[in-house]
Amino acid sequence: MKRNLLCGLLALAMVLALSACGEKEPSKSSGGGQTGQTSQPAQPDQSAQPGGADVAEYVFRSGDTTVSIDQDMAEVLSALGEPKEYFEAESCAFEGMDKTYTYSGFVITTRPDGEKDFVNSIALTDDSVTTPEGLYIGSAAADITAAYGECAGATDTFFPYTKGNTALNFVLSGGKVISIEYLPA
Repeated sequence: MKRNLLCGLLALAMVLALSACGEKEPSKSSGGGQTGQTSQPAQPDQSAQPGGADVAEYVFRSGDTTVSIDQDMAEVLSALGEPKEYFEAESCAFEGMDKTYTYSGFVITTRPDGEKDFVNSIALTDDSVTTPEGLYIGSAAADITAAYGECAGATDTFFPYTKGNTALNFVLSGGKVISIEYLPA
């Protein structure tokens, strides 16, 4: 049941990401951040954490690789290597192909722009990866506000944060995080 719910939410997130329209120019910066590869929550001090209050946008890290929205996907592929799974489809919002790269614990989707592809979304898919601030699938709502502060737009099931050109969204069910996704703001 939980797996079906998570798969459904991921499919919905990918559809929304692939159908999003925009005229933003891609940013070439990769930001900074750090993420543990554990499922244990950290007790972060947001101002001291990479990806916290002292950076311009939210980023994701896998090992030593920083991934940010609007980053050139060629850089990401060079650092992360081949994905476990790959999918592409004609973009309905841009000229070219939208691409989906599935790695262990996260999925990256891209949008085409000329000859290049840029990161359009990053979705965490299980508790084997965390945000730089220590949040993971299964974290409690209180962990979110401890890591990111109070969220003016929060509901019982949705905590949206925005920094720079990045939206970091947490979806909850029963007080626990079931989806974490980085999107263009």
